[in-house]
Amino acid sequence: VSESIIADISIDDITITDDSENNTITINNSNNNLGIGDYEFVLDEIDGIYQDEPYFENVAPGIHTLYIRDKNSCGIKSIDVSVVGFLNFFTPNNDGFNDTWKVLGVNEQFYSNAEINIFDRFGKLIHQLNPRSNGWDGMYNGKQLPSSDYWFSAYLIDHQGNIRSKKGHFSLVRK
Repeated sequence: VSESIIADISIDDITITDDSENNTITINNSNNNLGIGDYEFVLDEIDGIYQDEPYFENVAPGIHTLYIRDKNSCGIKSIDVSVVGFLNFFTPNNDGFNDTWKVLGVNEQFYSNAEINIFDRFGKLIHQLNPRSNGWDGMYNGKQLPSSDYWFSAYLIDHQGNIRSKKGHFSLVRK
């Protein structure tokens, strides 16, 4: 008889490398902190192909669900994870693709508060973005802004009070 239980996982058991060229998610089970089982893992698809390695790479920014299944049929545990990413461009042409600029992977489950500001090339504040919104549509005072680079500053505060800040730029492309 093999002793086994459903996995017991918390966000503290997960290491996320995001806002990078190769976003990764790593599940730490080096000290059997998930429990006394033989586990396999899949990202976003409970009926997907499970893997033995607790590591995922090239993960797209956004909110993902990680599933941990006990190989001895003791059950499946899931946990949501946030992979933060900042879009490099957007094309507000109402085609349903990249129509708004937003910070991906940010919601109230992971970040209790956030301040995201968008500026033009002269440093003028153009928009204050609510991370729970659909994003910025390239408008200012009811008028379309031109194709250009715009800058942002983002301050994300998680539920433990940790502050994550990022400054950068992106392109608004109109065709």
